[in-house]
Amino acid sequence: MSVPTGSETLDSILDGGLPEGRTVLVTGGPGTGKSTLAMQFLQAGIDRGEECLYISTEQTFEELSDAFADFAFDLHDDDLTVTSIHATPGQTVENGDGRELTLETLEGGQMLGGDYSAPFEAKYITRYLEQFAPADRVVLDSVSGLSAIGENQDVFRRTLLDFIRLLNDEFDATALFTAEESQPGLMQDDVKTVAASDAVQFNTHGVLRLWRENVGGDYHRFIEVVKMRGVDHDTRVHEVSFTHEGLRVAPRLRTHPGEFVPGDHMSTGIPGLDHLMGGGIVRGGTLLLEHDGRASPHSILTNLLVEARDGGSAITIVPPVELPPKRLRSIIDERIGDMEELLANDQLFLVDFANIWENTKRNVFKPQEHDTDNPASVFRTVDDRRGDQSMFTVLNVEAQLPVLDDDELRQMRFWEEENLYREGDTTMYLFNPATLDDELAAFYENGSWQTLKTWVTDNGLQYIELQKSPSGYMGSTRLVEYIEDKPYMRVQQPPGAGPRRRRSTGRGAQ
Repeated sequence: MSVPTGSETLDSILDGGLPEGRTVLVTGGPGTGKSTLAMQFLQAGIDRGEECLYISTEQTFEELSDAFADFAFDLHDDDLTVTSIHATPGQTVENGDGRELTLETLEGGQMLGGDYSAPFEAKYITRYLEQFAPADRVVLDSVSGLSAIGENQDVFRRTLLDFIRLLNDEFDATALFTAEESQPGLMQDDVKTVAASDAVQFNTHGVLRLWRENVGGDYHRFIEVVKMRGVDHDTRVHEVSFTHEGLRVAPRLRTHPGEFVPGDHMSTGIPGLDHLMGGGIVRGGTLLLEHDGRASPHSILTNLLVEARDGGSAITIVPPVELPPKRLRSIIDERIGDMEELLANDQLFLVDFANIWENTKRNVFKPQEHDTDNPASVFRTVDDRRGDQSMFTVLNVEAQLPVLDDDELRQMRFWEEENLYREGDTTMYLFNPATLDDELAAFYENGSWQTLKTWVTDNGLQYIELQKSPSGYMGSTRLVEYIEDKPYMRVQQPPGAGPRRRRSTGRGAQ
């Protein structure tokens, strides 16, 4: 079960909301919206008639009222209890006339009454909070205010784990903790400090991170789900702004609404990639596949050729220069059909700009070697020979550079689209941006309907990202792995795209 956060978009990111009966940490720097999101979470509960508890370690009720004055939060609602806990020097029964940290409210109220207060220790804080049980939703704002409770980080972590168990198990509540984000390398008294967020994030069920970042000279706020156990959550970064209702998380959609998305897609033959792209390649459109020279595009290319031929399309290919003829011929023979028959039957057309194919056969064109095979003449011949077949075209841009310069490549693309493309014809361009002039690379990027980028990291992992598309999970980066069976490539499912997992509602130890 999921508990709504008060933000429709954040609920969508979290596949429905916060896990019920669990504790989630919201971390971030000052002014990023941690307290606002926490109160928005409680207001969503108030609106549903749930019992809510706000525990402040930094602000009095009056200060909270002032801080939330511009928001539609009802701090006086009967379903909301606001309390505070605070460490302050004082006298305890155990310590007599001695001075130590004692437990009080921020308004100055003592926990034991009279001239003495309880020590600022976990058992007394627990005893004080127990009077507010049960509750449906609890906010602890912030965990940083409890850092004095432990003599070291291990004690602090164990104490926080006890609090989490108290709220989740005894209160039967879904809890939200806030904490200041850690500052790497921060030193105090020649000792590296550890922020409260570092101490608690390993104990909580999930972590939401808020931060500010300069974008084009203006500061913007962002949110991401760092972790959420058992939830198929969206891993992408979203922007945050303040509204009267609290935090607005955007964008709700990164691609066009359904009425603007073409309904006909050509499958890539790779289920995870189809999900990432919202169905595959938009039929009748153009796909740009960029790679870094280390991540091979050949598995994607091969599976697309298989899907195109199975769908009855003819194929025109300008093969990648790094894919030698013997290897391409064996791929086609094994996965698509007998290459000689496909060429002879006008189902396959090969344009050898790199002039690396030894034998010239029907429908193998060599623009660099034969004057009569100029590109315009070649593609017009292909168009005549294909008859009524739709066409899937694969063009490796680098392979055309021995024959066409940058301006000629641009002109050829416009000429092909204007004179040869028919409804349902689909084209894929592929190249390594590092091998092209920046302006030429931008030309293909701007003209594509969909853009995929794949690369290999320094640790040898390959990823793929949907950078542009009218549909799918734009901006989502997914892992690529190679497998022994067809389609020989697996792309990690984007969040929410695969079969839903049953989420446990048990409330055992965190």
